[in-house]
Amino acid sequence: MIKKIHYIIMLSVIGFFALILINTNSNPVRESFTYFPPDPDTTFESAKTSLSILTQEDEDEYTLSLKTESNLSETAYLRQDITMLYEEGRLLETMSKWEENVKTLTNRKKIKSEDSGHYEAVSYHYGEIHYPNDIIKSAQEMSYAQLYVIDSPMTPLESFTNPTSQEEVEWKRLLDHAVSQQSHIVLKSLIDQFQIKPEDYYIIPLTKLHYYNAAPLPGLTKEQSVDAIGGIWEGLYKYYFLGIQPEDGEIESPIGSTIPYILLHKESPYLLVLYQTKSGKNVQLIQYLNKPIIRKPDKS
Repeated sequence: MIKKIHYIIMLSVIGFFALILINTNSNPVRESFTYFPPDPDTTFESAKTSLSILTQEDEDEYTLSLKTESNLSETAYLRQDITMLYEEGRLLETMSKWEENVKTLTNRKKIKSEDSGHYEAVSYHYGEIHYPNDIIKSAQEMSYAQLYVIDSPMTPLESFTNPTSQEEVEWKRLLDHAVSQQSHIVLKSLIDQFQIKPEDYYIIPLTKLHYYNAAPLPGLTKEQSVDAIGGIWEGLYKYYFLGIQPEDGEIESPIGSTIPYILLHKESPYLLVLYQTKSGKNVQLIQYLNKPIIRKPDKS
């Protein structure tokens, strides 16, 4: 049965999405935002995500501190920062903040966790700038942070971003290997279900997308890359960050879902966004360059 098509993202043309307030985090968040063409006169002077251990509650639990800071060169009609924190390749927590008529945003959250793990936080920083005659433009930036936490009964709790000892090197190797194996299984499931030939695509996990803040995506111009990245984040925010709507059933929380993969076709002007929900449902979105992203129907 062909699945219902959902319009998600507008790239070259201005799209409209209704705005409502829902309470997925402790503070209200917007249901959606619209990506607008980039403003060449407005840039992010700084954009940063940071991760650290705040406290150790007891032998089995500790608290992480997740923080974002961003500063735009101009006061924006709308500023929004979106963050997703992954543990071992699965979404652990989300964080979002938006304000009107500001340049700077700061946001922070405390997250309780336990056991050794590799944490990755990826953020999208966005500004919407309004000009006379209903001209609207935007600015965007991505930032990333990671933290390895070693919670062993044999040693005191410790954490590092980059290993500085042989022991940390070995812990990093073990944790990375476990995540790599699980990611390989998930990606294979996605590729098999949607009958994708991986050799036809450049495959980029969302946690590596920040590498393309300044560099163009493979096979695209810089202008195309900026639009594609804005479109990816607009769609992920509405149909991943805020909840995953299956074709039959209630909205599923994104918590526990996998890191999305961006598959950029090497020859044709489109990309795919693939991820798996906590319950094991595989999701596929498709974005044709300069056209809206849609929910791609499964093969019947």
